[in-house]
Parts: sequence; structure tokens; C-alpha cells
Amino acid sequence: MKLIFNWRAVLTRAASVWFILAGLLALIGFFFATLSPDMTRWSPVYFAVASAVFQTLAIPARIVFQAGLADLREFRRSQAGAMRNRSLGIIAGSGIALSTALAFIGGWEGLRQEAYRDVVGVWTVCYGKTQQVAPGDRYSKAECDQLLAAEILAYEAALDQCLKVTVPLGMKIALVSWTYNVGARAACQSTLLRLANAGDLEGACNELPRWNRAGGKVWRGLTRRRFSEMEMCHAALKDAR
Repeated sequence: MKLIFNWRAVLTRAASVWFILAGLLALIGFFFATLSPDMTRWSPVYFAVASAVFQTLAIPARIVFQAGLADLREFRRSQAGAMRNRSLGIIAGSGIALSTALAFIGGWEGLRQEAYRDVVGVWTVCYGKTQQVAPGDRYSKAECDQLLAAEILAYEAALDQCLKVTVPLGMKIALVSWTYNVGARAACQSTLLRLANAGDLEGACNELPRWNRAGGKVWRGLTRRRFSEMEMCHAALKDAR
């Protein structure tokens, strides 16, 4: 095999090369956003520096990556990646959005690294994980964070099956938090989703405080959580105007 005479110019100027490099940088930025130092066994200082560098590089990389799909004006006109196509949820598609969802939902769920019974007697561990949990189960914080991230993406995908309208990021996080708490089936059969799909997003936000019961009893913690979700929901709508 013989290289072409101007291979250096081709390598440094070819759009496809920069497109691939930008895509890798964007993926590495997302990689650092979903991990913790414990999971990589790196020094927290080195991990923080590497994460900051790649998160910063990921911003222009995404622009180059998107521009590489086609001419920039054509890319802006394209609807191929629109959220309504459900190819990828808005939280799943952004490391920053996932980090925000992790902080919000994890803060309300609370971290318990050893299995315990919740208020209605269900064995629970980490950030409210209830499936396949047995007495004596114990997880590290890194394992709990990883489980929560995976469940957030799974609940977002389940919610997207019945949420047929595009909503702002803050509202989406609030609705995923609510769905994580009440279950996808209950969420999809709710008046809240019916209002959202009918275009009444404010009305949908106002439905959240109604979901403050567990085992037929009103709980103060659930009441506070629902109001916090409602505030995030309305704030997102206000910012989107």
C-alpha cells in the first residue's frame, strides 16, 4: 500500500477526520459526566482535572460534530434529531442533563447503601431501588450512582412512550422524577400526561402535588417532593417562553 503524496494535508484538513475526532471527544465528555472517581480508581484530583478538560473540550466538539453531519444551515433545518422522534431522550442525550437529573432525583430519594424496608414495607436500597432487593444487600456509593443513572434513562424511555409532546428540560427532569417515584404505568395512565399531551403543560405541572400518597396515606416527604417537582416544572416553562 502506498500513501498519496498529500496525505498530511488530507489528514489534517479532511472534514471526516475532524468529525470522528469531535465525536470521540463528545463521547468522552459524556463518559466523565456519568462516572465517579471510585468507579475508575483514579485519584479524585486527577479525575476532576480530566473531567473538567474533557467536559470543556466536548462543547466545541459537539458543534464540530453536528456541523460535520452536513452543511451547518442544512443541519439546522434538519429534524432528524428532533426529540419528538424519540430516537434519544433529552436527558439521555446530554451529560449535563443527566448530571442535573441525578442530583435532583438522588437528593429526593436519599442514599441508603444497605437494604431497608420503606414506608410501605418494600425492601429498598440505594436511591429507592426496589427490584431484586433482598435483606442484607449492600452497595457502594459508586454502584448506587451507576444504578440510579441507568434507572433514570430507563424511566425517561418509558415516559417517552406516552409523552407525545416536546417539553423543556427542567419539566422533563421533574416528570422523570415523578415517574421514577410512582411508576411508568401509573404515570402513563394519569390525568397529568393527558393534559401534557393535549398541550396544557401548566395544567400538567399543577397535577404533581396530587401524587403525595403512599399506601393510601399522605406523606410529608412526598408532599415536599411533589411541590419541588412542580416548581421545577413551572420554572422550566417560564424560562422557555
